[in-house]
Amino acid sequence: METNRLKQFCAIVETGSLTKTSQLLHITHSALSKSMKLLQEEIGISLLRPSGRGVTPTEQGLKIYQRAKFFLEQENHLFKLNKNSTTSSIKIGAVEIFLLCMGNQFKQHSFENNSITLLDLDPGNMEQLIANRQLEYGITYAPFPMEQVEIIEIGKYRLGCYYKKNMFEGQHISEIPFVVPSLALPSNPLGIKERDGWIDSLSPRNKKYSVNLLSTAIELTLQGLCAIYIPDFLANKINATHKNKEILEEYTLPRKQKNFQRAFLLRHKDQTETLIFKQLFNIVKETISYKIV
Repeated sequence: METNRLKQFCAIVETGSLTKTSQLLHITHSALSKSMKLLQEEIGISLLRPSGRGVTPTEQGLKIYQRAKFFLEQENHLFKLNKNSTTSSIKIGAVEIFLLCMGNQFKQHSFENNSITLLDLDPGNMEQLIANRQLEYGITYAPFPMEQVEIIEIGKYRLGCYYKKNMFEGQHISEIPFVVPSLALPSNPLGIKERDGWIDSLSPRNKKYSVNLLSTAIELTLQGLCAIYIPDFLANKINATHKNKEILEEYTLPRKQKNFQRAFLLRHKDQTETLIFKQLFNIVKETISYKIV
């Protein structure tokens, strides 16, 4: 058996998606699917099953994952032993809106010289990974309570309707084409149905484009094809990258449609409050408070 297939399988479990894993490992989706098929045939066990828009390990697959991680760590120690190294890897899962904006804040923290792995994960998926001790921390706006997971509120941020400047001025909100998430958010305790946080009961919108990547949605908006509903800190970040030239303009929504969301930091309940935890808490707090200066 090729250990590379075990590494691929572990990556799939950690990302919850063959597509994301193929992009992460720079291989085609079909090659990765074939590799997993061969792995399952070799060991005679079904390892993965569909889950929403991604995949999740079967009960036996989870056991294989845990053993594979131990084996691969031992393999790494055997061939890459460094007696002077005291660093370790910290795995952090987050929804995409946070990952796109945390770069500047990460530059200000050393994380005690540990290597950092950032994973784009869906709400619900990261909680399960934390409960199984496969992920150290999670950053989300729609936490799923689990017995083993501690949920810490960081703060609030505002959501707004944005479009390319001068594109849809004077139009009613119902006339403006929107780019929206292609899949609804799984049922959650906060009752958030749309992945971008839009409340359809207050004002239905013209859903012109549906995409599964936030980066694609932003690009369509910057091309002037549609409007997008995003946090103000993300809109400020986009405008700041254009040398303070305001490229996105906010549509003024009625007061009743003003929407705020909360950001949460997740960790295992057995985990102590370390310096790394405090640094990550501050990074997220600074991210959701980001303003153009």
